[in-house]
Amino acid sequence: MSELPFEPQQGQQVEPSAEAISRLESVGLLRSQLMDVMPDAETLWSTQQPDVYSVGGPIEERSPSPPSTRGGVFGLRRRQIPPPPIIFRGHLAMDSTQAYNLLRQRFGTLGYTPLLRRQGGYDLVIALRHLFGSPAAQLRDPRKWVPNVILLLLTLVTTTFMGAVLAQGELILQNPRLLFQQPQLILTGLPSALTIMSILGIHELSHYLVARRNRIETTLPYFIPVPLGFGTFGAIIHSRTPWENRKALFDVGLAGPLAGLVVALPVFFVGLLLSPARPHIPGSVSLGSPLLLQWAEKLAYLIRGIPQEYDIYANAMTFAAWFGVLVTGVNLLPVGQLDGGHVAYAVLGQWARVLGIVILVALIVLGALVWSGWYIWAALIFMSGLQHPAPLNALEPLGTRRLVVGLLVFVLTILLFSPSPFPV
Repeated sequence: MSELPFEPQQGQQVEPSAEAISRLESVGLLRSQLMDVMPDAETLWSTQQPDVYSVGGPIEERSPSPPSTRGGVFGLRRRQIPPPPIIFRGHLAMDSTQAYNLLRQRFGTLGYTPLLRRQGGYDLVIALRHLFGSPAAQLRDPRKWVPNVILLLLTLVTTTFMGAVLAQGELILQNPRLLFQQPQLILTGLPSALTIMSILGIHELSHYLVARRNRIETTLPYFIPVPLGFGTFGAIIHSRTPWENRKALFDVGLAGPLAGLVVALPVFFVGLLLSPARPHIPGSVSLGSPLLLQWAEKLAYLIRGIPQEYDIYANAMTFAAWFGVLVTGVNLLPVGQLDGGHVAYAVLGQWARVLGIVILVALIVLGALVWSGWYIWAALIFMSGLQHPAPLNALEPLGTRRLVVGLLVFVLTILLFSPSPFPV
């Protein structure tokens, strides 16, 4: 373009000047980096541009504002609104993976992040005036780990205490002050606490490690301590950057549940072998185990030679592992922001939202007919949102291997789901 002061070569790193670059100059600089990737590129100047913010909401530019101003999607600052994205339309001259890797490097030197989309038979290259952070940024400042460590220790305390409540069972019902009168009994909650913490820890740590491998900036796990139930509401990690492609979304979403099951299933089965077996006690309640755990129970009966008229009374460790498997099954449901929702979006794309609505309606029906607790799950899923953000490179295919694994995950979800986990 004759308006440019110079024409950089293809792939040449261009340092943006300290002065503001006009939009026209920015278009020219970006086009020069597109010549071998999209030879027929044309710039879309229409104000009716496609929805390029589907990576997770309005992208706002970083500014030197104080930490207290942090907020918004992916932890970006809300001090400055960037210029509208620059959009090029044409046809990629290479596969989308190679094209995106080239453009991310080239556009990055100009302060832009590329998005790849397809619309109306054309490939779109969308340049966002924003650079996402490095996944190693948090590790360079150990002070950021302090909240994670404090919550971890608090959750270990609450899960140990509530585990002791489960271990003492009827004695607690007869004397609610028992643990305060005999504090040493609190240590009986360690098997349950270590089981829950191991399942949660390996689940979230797997998310974290796979996210870092895919260049996604995430926080360390935040455990949530509560003095109820098993002593925790679980753990979360927060992603500050979007997924680059569907493969990364699939891998990060699936890593946590599978890793958690690697801990939960063996612990549950060992617990069945160690838990006492007695004749049925009138008034005792049976938990509604999913199909996979029913098979494990039948195998334990066979190995131990337990008569069919006997029941296995799960100890606290076994009960904690059972709960871990149950929650993992729910988390694999292909809906919304659950891990199963990430996997479903990676496999089905926009059709995953239709499947999510079906699952949500099914949970409401189960809440009315089987177990009212599904109302709570349905509400949580609805509040987290059914619309899934698209990855940066929406054109890269998932691949046959991951499609097959995704189908197997759907089968696994059925085996791990229990319509009525707790007695009504």
